[in-house]
Amino acid sequence: MPERLATGPNTNVLMVAEFGPDVQRYARDFASLSFPRPSACLRCNALDQFGGHGSYPRNAVDHAQTTPIRIKRFLCAACHKTVSVLPTFCVPWRHYQTSIIQMVLDLRIPGQASWSAIRARFLPADLPTRTTCREWVGAFAKRSQPYLGHLLGQLSRWQLAPGKIEVALDEMATASRAPAQLVAAVPHLVAFLRDNGVNVVDGSTRWLATLWQWGHAMKLGRLV
Repeated sequence: MPERLATGPNTNVLMVAEFGPDVQRYARDFASLSFPRPSACLRCNALDQFGGHGSYPRNAVDHAQTTPIRIKRFLCAACHKTVSVLPTFCVPWRHYQTSIIQMVLDLRIPGQASWSAIRARFLPADLPTRTTCREWVGAFAKRSQPYLGHLLGQLSRWQLAPGKIEVALDEMATASRAPAQLVAAVPHLVAFLRDNGVNVVDGSTRWLATLWQWGHAMKLGRLV
């Protein structure tokens, strides 16, 4: 996806990169992974001034375990601001992995499951809590409309595949609200990205990670 940088909570600037869904493998192979290096500094516009600047610890949490991981950092030699490279299985301000957040969203939005049914899905651990699940669903509902509008605008300009926007609209018409419509539009986003040379790992299956990485690249802000 196009390189975009945005302000993050624990560092000056944040990048999002795809390393697949296997958190354990990421943690195990961290030292040998190839990380995308920023080409231009968002703060001072200097070109090719980024060098490695170590990493910092973070936890990637699911309902069963907590996996300690490292987040790669780069430093701009011109202005001394740092850039963190966040894997798509993480989102800012959330401890839980995108796969767990997506599970809750799938149950509540397309599935229309009750909060009791969602809670039962995570027993006996009883995590995440009902309050946390409600927070995720509420945040996603709030951000769905701007994401959806931007995505539809992008699909409408998809000249390589005429008629795609009509197909997308027909499929989305079965969903009455913006959050469900946004989820229904993800396969079309994946097809669009592939037609433009961007291969998304399990893009439709891992739809939250796909939307998060694309939305970050489009400067749409947080999704959940």
